[in-house]
Amino acid sequence: MSHPTLSIISAVYNKADILAETIENWRRQTASLGNAVEFVLVDDLSTDGSYALAQSLAGEDERIKLHRLPRNCGPSIAFNTAAGLASGRYLLAADADDLFPDNAITLMLAAAEKHCADLVYGRSKRTSEYPALADGAEIKPIDDPLGFAVRKKLVRMGFLAEKALWTAAGGADETIFIQDQSLPLRLANHARCMVFIDDYVYYLRPTGESNLSRNTQQQQHDRFLALAPFLRQKELPDETRKQIMRQMVSSSWKRRRESDSALPYLSPEFLTYIVTRLTGRSPSPAWFDKETEKFRKLPNIRRPADAST
Repeated sequence: MSHPTLSIISAVYNKADILAETIENWRRQTASLGNAVEFVLVDDLSTDGSYALAQSLAGEDERIKLHRLPRNCGPSIAFNTAAGLASGRYLLAADADDLFPDNAITLMLAAAEKHCADLVYGRSKRTSEYPALADGAEIKPIDDPLGFAVRKKLVRMGFLAEKALWTAAGGADETIFIQDQSLPLRLANHARCMVFIDDYVYYLRPTGESNLSRNTQQQQHDRFLALAPFLRQKELPDETRKQIMRQMVSSSWKRRRESDSALPYLSPEFLTYIVTRLTGRSPSPAWFDKETEKFRKLPNIRRPADAST
C-alpha cells in the first residue's frame, strides 16, 4: 500500500465495549478516501480483550495498523508511539471512545490544504447525540496559535496536524501521563499556520466511571506541569504569558481546594489566587518553583514512570 494522505491515530486502553463502533465511525467518515487513509492503534496493555478485538478488526481491514506496548505506559507515550508508526502526511489524533460527525474529517483535510495549514482544530462537545456537521462552517485562520490554544484552553484530541509538525514539536510531553494538556500546546507552539473550524467536528462520549477525566486532581496536575515550560519562554506575548500564569495559579488553588486539607479558603494558595485575579500581578519565580514541586509530589496521580504499577 502506498503512503496514505491521512493517518487516524489512537491510544487504546480497555475499550473493548466500544472500540468496534469507534472504528466503524472512522471508516464511515473516511469512505471517500479509500486507501488514502490508515488507522493506527496502539494498545496500552489492555486487560479487557481490547487487543484481541483490535487484532480481529485488523484482520478484516489491512488499513488498520496495530501495535501493543510491552507495559502500560499511559496515553502520552501511546499516542507518540502511534504517531511514529503512522505514514500519512496528516495525523488525526482521536481517543478510542470518541467520534467524528459526518463531513468533519473531509472538511478538516480540505481546510488544511486550502490554507496550507499544518494544524486544524474545531469545536467539540461531550454528548450522546452525534448529528452530522452542517454545510457552511466558518474556517478561521489563527495568527497566534499558542495564544489561541492557551486562551481557548484546548484540552482534547480530534485535531488534524501534519506529521512534520508533530515531529518538530516532539509530540506529547512524555513526563506527563495524559496527553490532553501538553499536546495541543506543543503543537500550537510550533505551528506554521493554524485554522479553526467554528463548528463541532469532534464528539466526546459521556464520561464513564473509569475515565481519567473524572480525576480532578490529575487534571490540575497535568495542566500546571504542561503549562510550566511555556511560562519560561523568553519571547512570549504579554497576554499569553498572563493567561498561562493565571491558569497555573488557578490549578494551584483548585489542587488545594479539592484536597483533604482543612480550611482551604484560608490557605496561601487561595490568597495568591485572589491577589492575582484582582491585580493581574504574577507570583514570584520562587512561588512557581515551590508549586511545581508540590505538584510533582502530589499523591494518587498517574505518571509514566509508575504507569505499570
